[in-house]
Amino acid sequence: MVRLLCVLAIAAPAFAAPIPAPIETMIRSAKPGERATVAKVAKRAAADSGAEIDALVASLTAAEAEAEQAALADQGFWDGWTGEGALGGTFSTGNTEETGLSASIGLNKRGLDWEHDFQLSADYLETNGDPRRERFHAGYTGRRDLSGKAFFAFGLLSFERDRFGGIDYRFTESLGMGYRLADSDSFQWTVEGGPAARQTKFSDGTTANRIDLLGKTDVDWKISDTLRLTESAGFLASGGNSSLYAKTALTAKVMGDLSARLSYDILHETDPPAGREKTDTITRASLVYGF
Repeated sequence: MVRLLCVLAIAAPAFAAPIPAPIETMIRSAKPGERATVAKVAKRAAADSGAEIDALVASLTAAEAEAEQAALADQGFWDGWTGEGALGGTFSTGNTEETGLSASIGLNKRGLDWEHDFQLSADYLETNGDPRRERFHAGYTGRRDLSGKAFFAFGLLSFERDRFGGIDYRFTESLGMGYRLADSDSFQWTVEGGPAARQTKFSDGTTANRIDLLGKTDVDWKISDTLRLTESAGFLASGGNSSLYAKTALTAKVMGDLSARLSYDILHETDPPAGREKTDTITRASLVYGF
């Protein structure tokens, strides 16, 4: 009998110890992105409380997810928007006098099933008093989540003008499907594609209305609390002129909502009007204010 009781005592799982109060306070006060790391350290300091620590982290995460879903469900149209405005410029004197200005604003809202994204940007550059760049772009993308929020349908509308790229105006409309390859707080990666209609008036007076194939990918990587890398690339391909672009930006937080950004854009037209270069590049240094 004694031997049996000893065997049962050895085989029975040990009762986990309660989480020490200071450690529990530390876990509860941690930000969501820090909680996994804090919990890992906490389990080293209180090894006997590992199961309770895991349970506490799971309950906090579930409560936050439930509260977030409830808040999204109660959002009005004007609620939940985030955005940023960026302003940059160049100025030089001497043998060459150069003045340039770039400005952009972006707005984003992600609800339970819908995501809305507005973008507006302008670039102007003159050298020795002669305009060398004059580009304007406005766009909207709406995304509707489908199965499990990984797949989505999207609609896109955009307008652009690039006088020195040979484009007086261009309207683009597209409908298609997309997929979120990654969707965490620190890393998002989406791909999307579909047919697109484009109406273009070139600087030489000619026009082109055609159906193209659109493909694009967007990456947003929060490297740290103060550093962020974004990459957007895509194409609009057809039997005539096709357009390709890539936009890379590195943003570093300066203080509060103010950041500094260095970005590099590549714009390519496979068959531009006569006398126009196929590829334009734009390098910007900007101050960014998030709101």
